[in-house]
Amino acid sequence: MTGKGNTNAATIVAIMGASGSGKTSELRRRLGKRKRTRTVIWSPKEAIDNYAGLYGGTVVTTAGEALALLKAAGKGPVHIVFKPRLNRAVDEKQFGALCQMAMLARNVTFIVDELHTVTKPSWAPDGWSQLVMMGRGYGAEVFGLSQRPASMDKDFLGNASTVHVRRLSYEADAKACAAALRVHPKQVLDLTGYQWLERDNNTGKVTGG
Repeated sequence: MTGKGNTNAATIVAIMGASGSGKTSELRRRLGKRKRTRTVIWSPKEAIDNYAGLYGGTVVTTAGEALALLKAAGKGPVHIVFKPRLNRAVDEKQFGALCQMAMLARNVTFIVDELHTVTKPSWAPDGWSQLVMMGRGYGAEVFGLSQRPASMDKDFLGNASTVHVRRLSYEADAKACAAALRVHPKQVLDLTGYQWLERDNNTGKVTGG
């Protein structure tokens, strides 16, 4: 992306599914389609997921450390993996700041794992709301993953250009995703194994596998 304001197509991808349903594999498949030189990844389970290994990223634990890396990189390559403390009050503030920094840095791929841990159905940090609403004007693309879509920011699903859903353990989560896919909840509740449904909101087409 080149950061040409609203002429950029929005790339906001929601990947939802229970633990072990293939969310991370789906994300990596999508990321593998083209090389990315500027990434910021929010990784609560970094010890397991090892996002740092994906691009050779630097693991940080504070917004200040992330800001220093972004400033040092300027417009050049940078790969940051933020490992939160899993203290919600602290993480929400750090997450909001990280979102704002990533947007203003321009041309960043921003990835959030376990989005429900830093947003709520009717609330999200201002930085996240701004990134989702205006990020395309700053050349940003956004990927959000969650095991509990009913417990996360609904505005994100509403703004997603692509909604990808795998099997879910709770009926409330399946219903939230069915609404975003615009399909009957039973179609989501019936997903098993690594099955999936996906809606391209640019075309309205729903596919599955």
